[in-house]
Amino acid sequence: MVPRRRLAAVLDGALDNSSDPPPIALVCAPAGSGKTTLLADWARTVSEQSVVVWVTVGDATDPRPLGGLIARSLEGTEHGGPQQFPESVQSPAELLAGAGGRVWIVLDDAHHLQHPDALSELETLIRTAPRNVRIVVCGRFEPPLALQKLRLDGRIVDVTFDDLAFTSDEAEILLAEHDVRLAADDLSALMSRTEGWAAGLRLAGMSLENHPDPARLIEEFTGCRRAVADYLIEQLLDDLPVRTRDFLVKTSVPATFTVGLAEQLTGDTDAHTIVEQLEHRNFLIGRIEGSPTRFRYHPLLRSYLRAEIGRLGRDAVTELEHVAARWYAQFGEALLSLEHAVAADDAADVTFVLQESGLALVLDGHAAAVERLLAGASATVREQPITRIVRSAAHLHAGTAPMAAELLDDVPSGTTPEAGGGYTEAFASAVRLHLAVDHGQVPAALEQDATIRLSGDPTLASYRSLQRGRARLQLGLLDHAEKNLRHALACARAGGSVGTERRALVEQAVLHLCRGELTAAHACVTAAGETASDQRVPEDDRRAALADALGSYLRNDLSRAVEMASASIDTVHGPGDPSAWESTFAAALYRIDVAENRRAAVTALHSIASTAPQPARPPGLVAVTLPSTLFAYLHVGETTWGREWADSATALLGRTGDTVLLEAILCLGAGHLDRARTVLRPVLDGDLGCAAATSLVTAWLVDAEIARRRGHDSRAHDSLAEALRAAEPEQILRPFHDLTQSTRELLSASAGRFGSLDAFAGSVRDSLPRVPATTAENLTRRELELLAELPTWRTAEEIASDLCVSINTVKTHLRGIYRKLGVSTRREAVLAAQSSGLL
Repeated sequence: MVPRRRLAAVLDGALDNSSDPPPIALVCAPAGSGKTTLLADWARTVSEQSVVVWVTVGDATDPRPLGGLIARSLEGTEHGGPQQFPESVQSPAELLAGAGGRVWIVLDDAHHLQHPDALSELETLIRTAPRNVRIVVCGRFEPPLALQKLRLDGRIVDVTFDDLAFTSDEAEILLAEHDVRLAADDLSALMSRTEGWAAGLRLAGMSLENHPDPARLIEEFTGCRRAVADYLIEQLLDDLPVRTRDFLVKTSVPATFTVGLAEQLTGDTDAHTIVEQLEHRNFLIGRIEGSPTRFRYHPLLRSYLRAEIGRLGRDAVTELEHVAARWYAQFGEALLSLEHAVAADDAADVTFVLQESGLALVLDGHAAAVERLLAGASATVREQPITRIVRSAAHLHAGTAPMAAELLDDVPSGTTPEAGGGYTEAFASAVRLHLAVDHGQVPAALEQDATIRLSGDPTLASYRSLQRGRARLQLGLLDHAEKNLRHALACARAGGSVGTERRALVEQAVLHLCRGELTAAHACVTAAGETASDQRVPEDDRRAALADALGSYLRNDLSRAVEMASASIDTVHGPGDPSAWESTFAAALYRIDVAENRRAAVTALHSIASTAPQPARPPGLVAVTLPSTLFAYLHVGETTWGREWADSATALLGRTGDTVLLEAILCLGAGHLDRARTVLRPVLDGDLGCAAATSLVTAWLVDAEIARRRGHDSRAHDSLAEALRAAEPEQILRPFHDLTQSTRELLSASAGRFGSLDAFAGSVRDSLPRVPATTAENLTRRELELLAELPTWRTAEEIASDLCVSINTVKTHLRGIYRKLGVSTRREAVLAAQSSGLL
């Protein structure tokens, strides 16, 4: 629907009724909004059923009474001629009293209506208009009439710039009149520049007609373009007083401004009056409600005004940028302050903003904007130590570590000579530590950071404590890491650093996962999500999603694990991003149990594991999925892959309980039970610790399976009980699913013998996949009834009595059950039935 159709819908719907007194339409919008053209199109459509009286006001000094203007406009219509409506008629309402049918009065260019007699006549007409008359007042701004009471009474229908602005679809129709058809991106860019302003779109259409490079023209389509500039001057700027034009030029320096900033930029203490006048005149100025209220110029007008600033001279322009930079810095709008400080090419202003807020901007998600501004600054600004450090931090948060390292290389590691050198030194040390955590050499960076004195700035203190915590987490020093992360969290909350608070919570979640504390990890991830700022950092989202996914996987909630791991892939910076490995590996591992083709899923996992370098991660995070991956290889018979996986884990972590466990699993798979038991002994005895707490659960399960295979039932039961005891507090299920068949048989053999752990043992058993007996024939109803009695261990005679059958019948059914399940004893029948899901 083009604007004229929307205008017709508004006017016909609101005015075409029999209300008494009738409503009035007020069409007010800036020059070039298409008011007159659209009303003329609409008038032609309604003139077929009604009389349209079109009155165009000449200028503000026109002395003719309104009645005379209406009389002249009525000439030639079916309702009158010049002899019937002399200009001496006092009341316009009297002119229309005898007219039959609907009469529309369109008063165009009504902003020129300033003569007291004409205004008085219009007010009288509005109050006393016959019921068959509808009035449309159209102009750039409202004529000086008392309209507020009418608005309160619901008699004013306002049509504004927003109602007349073209939508993208409507713009396409307009451009087609110039034989111009744009790609979606180009149309979006044009709409952004014109904001649907009819004159801007029309001028663009004229310029684009037969142009060989529309995208380039649209990029250059600003208020500086000759056709646009001429229109702006002629229609908007020529009649303005010099004081107002000077005000416009100077206040166009910032993208938005308050009255207070306008006073600072112009030196005019009556800035609020000028703004009110511009708003009243429906100038191309917009209001942004808030505290304080801000104002903005239309993009095409602002680009013209920005070009006009050059007339003031370089020094004057620099001073305006400096004023804006200091203003925004004073009111805590650091990014805007930095933008104007860079534009002013004032190293002192830039240094001030970066020392006060540079780190906070990066942490709160503005890294890309900060880097864009600083990369485009002059060499003098770029070579400032604080500039290089902030840019390095921005690149780290954007995932471009090589550039971050290069920027840091030229920053001295000792105290810098400029003001704030102590802060700069501490800041640089924290960024170096951040880089080391992500890309190695953590011990050296920690040692160097220990020699740097602390900063009193809460944002830097929280960021620095966070990097220390991450560094110690990377080294597996969980207790020390926890202290640092708690301190980082406290400082972040005290200083209002939402970004650091969120990252500290995510790192705490990782720490809890290393300890096997799934509930605490989930609480941290939830809290991190609740504190997320509007400017989210993709790396934080990725790590939070992965922590959530891992916790879900350890509790065998595979759908949630796959969902969150897949979501984390969407936050990586691209295939070259080191963090992509962790996300893709996790998603591949978690999908194996739900894949239709298990071998294909394991092959995909191996492809990821063997072709891409692993990113630096805490040992506990590395170790937690080692057993599951190894079991996945062994379940499809890929012992070579399993051996390679165990060797790479040992090379990465050294000899820990986690890597020794992998060796024991390989021995178990090869049937070397004594060797497996010997290898596993230091882990079970506590002589060799595990980086991941969940590894101990798996170790006890492996020991239970070794004992089961050797026929040591008591030992198998005890080891299974230890595994259940370690897993029960956090409801850890994954290790039991890595050994599904063994777990099912072990639980069946010890059913009801776990005391307080019986409930959890039942939960584990219920969570195991129910595998149908593929080699057994279907049992009859009577055989199934008897099968259900076998775990009670009552005698055949007792069962026969309960089922009301003979002992021979029971024995016959037993022989059928044994044959169909492929077993020879009652005990084996119970185990086989439980393994196959029949019990």
